[in-house]
Amino acid sequence: MPFDTDRNRVLLALRDRAEGADSTSLANDLGVSKEIVERALLYCADYDLATWDRRRGGSGRAVITNRGRDYLVRQGL
Repeated sequence: MPFDTDRNRVLLALRDRAEGADSTSLANDLGVSKEIVERALLYCADYDLATWDRRRGGSGRAVITNRGRDYLVRQGL
């Protein structure tokens, strides 16, 4: 998987939240647009780096998976 700063920032934010987070709150916390967060979450969900219960308006909860945690370790994060 190629290195992607936005994806890594989203995964790091999810790693720090055991309860998970929705895309709107992640976007606010990271200071990026919701579209950037949702693009990263789609990628992460496709590769099982995170689970995401996607809903309209960004209210769906995303949670990092064990594979996502391993990915961050391999990236040195």
